[in-house]
Amino acid sequence: MMARPMRTDGAAGASRRHFIQGTAAAAGGVAAHALGAPVATAAQAPSSSSPGARLRALLARPEPSRCVNCGDVATARLVEMHGFEIAMTGGSAMSLSLFGLGDYGMGTIDNLIDFCERASDAIDIPIIADADDGGGNPLNVYRTIQRYERAGAACVMIEDLFGAKHLTGYNEGKILGAEAMVDKIHAAADARSNGDLVLMTRCDIVAAGGTVDEALERVALYAREGGDVIFVPSIPLDQCARAVEMADRPMLGSVSSLDDARGNRISIAFFGSMNLLALGAVDRALGELARDGQVGPTGEIMLDPDRRWELVRNANVVERAKRYNAQREGAQ
Repeated sequence: MMARPMRTDGAAGASRRHFIQGTAAAAGGVAAHALGAPVATAAQAPSSSSPGARLRALLARPEPSRCVNCGDVATARLVEMHGFEIAMTGGSAMSLSLFGLGDYGMGTIDNLIDFCERASDAIDIPIIADADDGGGNPLNVYRTIQRYERAGAACVMIEDLFGAKHLTGYNEGKILGAEAMVDKIHAAADARSNGDLVLMTRCDIVAAGGTVDEALERVALYAREGGDVIFVPSIPLDQCARAVEMADRPMLGSVSSLDDARGNRISIAFFGSMNLLALGAVDRALGELARDGQVGPTGEIMLDPDRRWELVRNANVVERAKRYNAQREGAQ
């Protein structure tokens, strides 16, 4: 099959009008912001119960949705238990949790998909799944999207940073050429089995030393070529509204508060430091133990027993064990 040409502005297949038509089905006919999905055919009509459709409904609201980065399934459970709307299975948090490493590009796409699948099994809120560079070339990206759909992702985020990356004190990483990134976006958009899965395109040009203008031109291009949501790490907060205007897409943005999101046209307010907060508590407790031979009062920071049993679904598992005689004499 021949590669698809870049779409022109006049022929963009992901217009505001198209999104409003598609989201009406997912959100009960209420759509307040363009997300950019092509018009779904009868065979591809969004399902209101699918993860992607539920995320699209959130993005159709005027109020920003809250998304928390998770490094493990237990954190994802707590995110849901506290009523947050979206969880992210982030590559940086996963690398820290699984390998004790930074987000250097050393985790594989298999690691990321497995993490998403395990989180999806444990929670019902939509998951934004970090796919790094999509797993390689456009053929890899196509298969990656199919696998993420089966893993239960509501949204897959693909970035234009590739190879070794986020090497503090050395180099942030290499940026993929615009045309090569567009090829990946085309592959990702075509790989979706229906109109539900949301495609987020991430541009790291600013973090890698480029200008805000360069980044905004990129995300506008990515949106025209099939991206549904944009993310530009390191962009100044006061430039987010401009990014949304240029791309005509919802934006995920790292913020300190919901007011930051509301004031800068950010649709997904992203909070990304939960794993570092947890590790800080462990580090302090271990420091006390090493220094004093004991840990001081922990009641204020330790998960209380009732919350712990709720987290691990103890009541549900016990009820099931009783129903199926899981401890019957001779049972395996």
